[in-house]
Amino acid sequence: MGNLHRVAAQQVTGAGLSLTARIILGSFSALFGAVMLLIAPPTDKAAYFYAFAGLCFLICVACIASGRLRQFCGSVIGTILLLLSGWFLYSQLQSGHLFSRGLGDPSLIGSILFFFAFGIPGIRYAIKVRFGLRRAQV
Repeated sequence: MGNLHRVAAQQVTGAGLSLTARIILGSFSALFGAVMLLIAPPTDKAAYFYAFAGLCFLICVACIASGRLRQFCGSVIGTILLLLSGWFLYSQLQSGHLFSRGLGDPSLIGSILFFFAFGIPGIRYAIKVRFGLRRAQV
C-alpha cells in the first residue's frame, strides 16, 4: 500500500502529456523559438539566443513527434538540463555564497535545489529511454 503513489505517478508519467497539452506546449515553444531568432542581437551574444531558440524548437519537436523520436528529443533536453544545472551548481560552488541576498540573487542552496529538481530527473529520463534506442515504452 505504501508504494501506491509511486505506481500511480509512474502511470501518469509514462502516459505523457495529453494531446491538448502537447499542442499548447509545442505551439508556445515554437513561438518562443521564432521570437528568439528574430530578436537575436548582431553581437557576440547572438549565440545564446540561437541556442535557446534551438532548445525551444527541440521541445516543439518532442511535443509533435511520437515514439523513438520523442524519446530522443526528450533525452537531449534532459541531458541539456543536467549540463546546465551542473554548470550552475559548479559556478555557485566557486562563488562561495551559500544563501541568496535577495529574491533574484543566485545561491548555492538554490543551485542545489535546481540540480535536484531539473538535472537529476532529466538524466534519469535519458537513461530510462536510452536516447530512443530502446523500444518505445514512454
